[in-house]
Amino acid sequence: MANNTPKIRFWTILAIINVVAMAYPLNLYLEADGNDNFFPAILLASVAFLLMITDAVSALVVHIEREF
Repeated sequence: MANNTPKIRFWTILAIINVVAMAYPLNLYLEADGNDNFFPAILLASVAFLLMITDAVSALVVHIEREF
């Protein structure tokens, strides 16, 4: 059970970072008026894309680290 604790902590911290990072762009998008939502939509998609990349790299680093 002690071996799973770092793994659970890693995924919990990663999930919290994802939620916090998406909060501002999502709020900006939801508060935008009809024609003014282009920039918030681009920002939301960009942040989501960057988070996908960093999550994938983080997961690979943790996986590789645990093998050695």
